[in-house]
Amino acid sequence: MASQSHQLHFVLFPLIAQGHLIPMFDIARMLARHGVIVTIVTTQLNAKRFAIPLARAAEAGLQIRAVEIQFSCQETGLPNEIENFDMLPSLGLGYELFMAANTLQEPVERLFEGLTPRPSCIISDMSLPYTSAVAIKFGIPRISFKGFSCFCTLCLHNIKIYKALESVNSESELFVVPGLPDHIELASNHLPASVIDLKDFSARVSDAEMLRYGFIINSFEELEPAYVQEYRRATGGKVWCVGPVSLSNKDDMDKVHRGNKSSIDESECLEWLDSQQPGSVIYVCFGSLCNLTTPQLMELGLGLEESNKPFIWVIRGGEKSRELGDWFEEKGFKERTKGRGLIIQGWAPQVVILSHPAIGSFLTHCGWNSVLEGISAGLPMVTWPLFGDQFCNEKLVVEVLKIGVSVGSEVTLKWGEEEKFGVLVKRNSGRLCEYRSIIHKNNNIAPLLLIGTMASQSHQLHFVLFPMIAQGHMIPMFDIARMLARHGVIVTIVTTQLNAKRLAIPLARAAESGLQIRAVEIQISCQETELPNEIENFDMLPSLGLGYELFVAANTLQEPVERLFEGLIPRPSCIISDMLLHYTSNVATKFSIPRISFIGFSCFSTLCIHNIEIYKALESVNSESELFVVPGLPDHIELASNHLPASVIDLIDFSARVSDAEMLRYGFIINSFEELEPAYVQEYKRATGGKVWCVGPVSLSNKDDMDKVHRGNKSSIDESECLKWLDSQQPGSVIYVCFGSLCNLTIPQLMELGLGLEESNKPFIWVTRGGEKIKRIGGLFEEKGFKERTKGRGLIIQGWAPQVVILSHPAIGSFLTHCGWNSVLEGISAGLPMVTWPLFGDQFCNEKLVVEVLKIGVSVGSQVTLKWGEEEKFGVLVKKEQVKNAVSSVMNVGEESEERRRRVRELGKMANKAVEEEGSSYLSMKLLIEDIRKKTFVEKKGRNSLNFISFHFKLVKILVS
Repeated sequence: MASQSHQLHFVLFPLIAQGHLIPMFDIARMLARHGVIVTIVTTQLNAKRFAIPLARAAEAGLQIRAVEIQFSCQETGLPNEIENFDMLPSLGLGYELFMAANTLQEPVERLFEGLTPRPSCIISDMSLPYTSAVAIKFGIPRISFKGFSCFCTLCLHNIKIYKALESVNSESELFVVPGLPDHIELASNHLPASVIDLKDFSARVSDAEMLRYGFIINSFEELEPAYVQEYRRATGGKVWCVGPVSLSNKDDMDKVHRGNKSSIDESECLEWLDSQQPGSVIYVCFGSLCNLTTPQLMELGLGLEESNKPFIWVIRGGEKSRELGDWFEEKGFKERTKGRGLIIQGWAPQVVILSHPAIGSFLTHCGWNSVLEGISAGLPMVTWPLFGDQFCNEKLVVEVLKIGVSVGSEVTLKWGEEEKFGVLVKRNSGRLCEYRSIIHKNNNIAPLLLIGTMASQSHQLHFVLFPMIAQGHMIPMFDIARMLARHGVIVTIVTTQLNAKRLAIPLARAAESGLQIRAVEIQISCQETELPNEIENFDMLPSLGLGYELFVAANTLQEPVERLFEGLIPRPSCIISDMLLHYTSNVATKFSIPRISFIGFSCFSTLCIHNIEIYKALESVNSESELFVVPGLPDHIELASNHLPASVIDLIDFSARVSDAEMLRYGFIINSFEELEPAYVQEYKRATGGKVWCVGPVSLSNKDDMDKVHRGNKSSIDESECLKWLDSQQPGSVIYVCFGSLCNLTIPQLMELGLGLEESNKPFIWVTRGGEKIKRIGGLFEEKGFKERTKGRGLIIQGWAPQVVILSHPAIGSFLTHCGWNSVLEGISAGLPMVTWPLFGDQFCNEKLVVEVLKIGVSVGSQVTLKWGEEEKFGVLVKKEQVKNAVSSVMNVGEESEERRRRVRELGKMANKAVEEEGSSYLSMKLLIEDIRKKTFVEKKGRNSLNFISFHFKLVKILVS
């Protein structure tokens, strides 16, 4: 470090306890990312525990090193080689270890004389008062690290200043903490000083704190704003909240190696979690210094068993762990909870576990690190404080933030006296499962938990996305969320509970990649419409004839969304909403932020609809089936009025409300790419005023196989089984058949399709939509011998298929599609020619683009739109011969077929290039973000908002002045 004497050099002194060492290392990483040199001073054993995180920091180019110093246990009465609180044979020896940790002034001063560059600042744990003398000797500022919340620290400060304990008659008597923003009652035995007799040590800490330069706190302003401000006022202002520091661990391996070596293999733990339902598991952990008695731990175990909830239970190692392990086996606990309970004896990768979508809540001792990690993961808590600041933290969680439920623990477990207490919390306290009702009762919990992952990021752009509650709209909107997040944008997706569950695994995978994407749930009411209860997606409708009611229900959410927006942090910068969610225009207007309309169509289809309306082309058309030329297009295109989206369903006044909202939009985001339909992109930009961003094909944002597999609903077939079948077929020989998530073909028509596939003599994968219809047709497949006759040649998937994975397999030769725009783009991206069979919506327009403009498909000859709710009127519209002929035309060898394949392969290459760095869609996304950034910056200046000042800049400014 000799050549870096111009750099700031911070020296960090963590207390030798895991709950203090871990956040201090996180702070070291945060400082180093701002270009600061960091030295961590600790003992040999504690330095070894951080060997892997230090090595990973070095690999990332961060200048962090640990310097080891030795301290003697002999003078304090400690056993030899005790270097961390979690090594103490009894917590009753805590005072001796505090004293031993403060005998290091002399070796530290010798160390400082040789440090290069010269230290600029000390950050030391408040429990290491000797570092104050070191700071004075070397003439450098000392910042005190507070391992507590601002709430707890202010409670302790005010109790002392106001001498609140002088009128209290017993340890258990409740008193009101004076001078707080909220009414908070505590007992004196709930305060940190009650845990252990620190004799004169507390006075030494207080004296040192009087000389500190400022405080650094692992919290964030949005979590406890009133307490941060009040604590600043009380202490003179130099209080820096830089948390949650756990979120500085972006990489999975950083999360795994945070703290001690894990006692369970990470993959084993994740595999168990993957087998559980989203939000079903309670995670139970009491930190590194759990001092519950063995009888109390047994009682806890019985409570978990009787809760009937899946659980992960982390138990601290040592003699107690072995004693409990014997009980697990002898009393049959492990056998009775097999498959439902995972017990980890020792250290667990807590941050990794908490971020898994299967975790539904956190039973915690309320150590401040754990509370913040639970909030960061968006989890409600069951609180069971033991000692220290934990009772104060419980008050914050349960009474102030209202994101937790207490088990009812009232007794502080004094270190060294734990065995006196026995069982304090009974198994039937009834709190282990109550968290769900708390969430439903408290409307504030979603935004409160949301801000955990958004902490200290108010300078970042924050896009709020509103997808329509249909899979064909949800899936590309999530892809857009991922693309935005890869550009450093914070993204919130607003949707219903069921749809959020469907996104659980993609959200978890995004979080593992360090992407800041979060789903917030709002409740949709079906009562005001004719919908059955609990219908939250179009693919759940018993009949598509109820589509209008679901459109209306999806637009009744303005009031809860506006409440949500009032609590979102950072302040939203932009809304991207489905064009069908017209109410979001009012939300955007109210909060003075731009709304970008997501159009799920191609530019070709959108321009067709736009021009038909502008030129009033339907006024001279005499019937629904009469063909007319679409005016003002680059190509000669003929359509019938029943081939347009509005013909699918009678939307009454709904279309007018959508049109009114679209007049107020800031721009359009479209899942297409300029090279695919250049003339239509340009013409649509001209027609609408220019703010049109083509960012597709968004499906190509799924780079990883697992992202592709988990895109959309849970697959109805095991991916490996599907790929094994494909591997057994010749390259380019298989036709893939799928009509999307809202296929409304009748059973007779589906049977005719099956016969056409059979007569084509081509291998096929046929995906048929789930529900009652699928059961009936499945029975017919068996009865009529269809399955037997196509055995080995046909693979039928009943339900949801991993489409992107299948289409990219070399065995697939073509795609028989309903021409939903997502499917068309996915086919093009895979370089596959298409057999087109449109049903409704924009699909007839898309067929025109595929067959007549791009010339990469062959039509089966479908001419009739299947109106929602009226499908059974139509019977069989496409005969098996039409299917067979279209498949043969696309799949057979010939000059025309080969030219079609060549064209689509070229388009596939263009599609993949468009989303790569510096490709047209990649640049379009950058331009969109830059546009919103400029707009946000200008408006902030206009409102005289305070600009964000980074942690690094604040410290540099203070230190050099």
